[in-house]
Amino acid sequence: MASKYPRTNSPFWWIKYKTPEGEYRCVSSGLRRDNVKETRTADKLVEKYQREEQKSADDPFRNDSAFADWVPGYLESNYNTPETAKTFEAYGWRWHSVSKFLTATKLTYPRQITYEHAWKYLEWRKAGSSKDGIKAGSHNTAIHEIKFLSMLMTQAVRRGYADGNPLLHPGIQKHKPAEKPAMTDEEITKIRTELLRWPEWMRTCFEIAIYTGCRVSDTNMPLRDIDLEAKTITLEKPKGGAERAFTVPMREELVPLFSRLKQERTDDQTAYDFVGTGSKWEKPSKMWWRFFKQNDELKLPHLCFHCTRVTFITRGAKQGIPQSKMMKLVNHASDEIHRVYQRLVVADVRAELNAIRIPSAPVAPSDDAQARPASEMRGARKPQLNNDSQAA
Repeated sequence: MASKYPRTNSPFWWIKYKTPEGEYRCVSSGLRRDNVKETRTADKLVEKYQREEQKSADDPFRNDSAFADWVPGYLESNYNTPETAKTFEAYGWRWHSVSKFLTATKLTYPRQITYEHAWKYLEWRKAGSSKDGIKAGSHNTAIHEIKFLSMLMTQAVRRGYADGNPLLHPGIQKHKPAEKPAMTDEEITKIRTELLRWPEWMRTCFEIAIYTGCRVSDTNMPLRDIDLEAKTITLEKPKGGAERAFTVPMREELVPLFSRLKQERTDDQTAYDFVGTGSKWEKPSKMWWRFFKQNDELKLPHLCFHCTRVTFITRGAKQGIPQSKMMKLVNHASDEIHRVYQRLVVADVRAELNAIRIPSAPVAPSDDAQARPASEMRGARKPQLNNDSQAA
């Protein structure tokens, strides 16, 4: 237990106590031994250390490491690399929400987590928490974050901070996301007009996306990856990692835009500088969400930024571009994923339907043929031979 004691050549009381990690320490209280009032204060300080020691002894998780002590360092060392920069950013957002939940529910150590917390997190995340600065999220967003917490629990098991991972297979099904539509010509014109009232980076972002089909995170590409002479665009760090890097031809409509950007900016800079609302957690996708969902002037809440990718792929299919070439243009590795983006309607395939070659049906029989006896139509039965006929 903590105690005070005198030390040679020191006028102060010294205190010996045990840390939560089990280490003993000796510190000067700064309170004089020859002063009654300060001696009483030193006794109260000793009692405080004793209470903390008892609290630590009663803590069943005292030998574990709290989430906050190791998770940030784990994410930093494991994912903060040029190859996994986007993963690191995504995990940072998920940790922001998960850590708020852990604090709100007083879950400090991995060993405290149970299966029931997966369902509690689902309800908490969907409802949001203004107290913790967390806005209400979708069902699928909550599931992504539960899987992230499960990943952390697996790491905790490996480090000896937990005996098992109760979130490994939570059994919570994702909801089928709403189908993102392709944009019409009228909607594209309306969006371009409305963007004149919004920050310039959004206009640049939209034009790159509508003419390339790339994701919002890929629109802010380094200008060194733009080759105006060869008219090509290289995406070195697309979704999927550096091994999925690819180069595509540049649309003529983008040549003036990239020519201007290269004159105004250096090759070490990207296509635009993101300007948000000033919030630490602001990002381009959130700005675009507000542009489409909360814009009373635009009135296109059924759209989102990712519809630019759907539009590009769908229009390519309508123009008859082979699927293999379209997959190259948008960097899709799976036929199944690529088909999800196509929004062809009946009118789009009518011409192709009529072009399919099938043998024509025979001419309908005449009235005389239809009037023949049924026996002739079906084929008359052969007469049986009698014995005389067989003998002959």
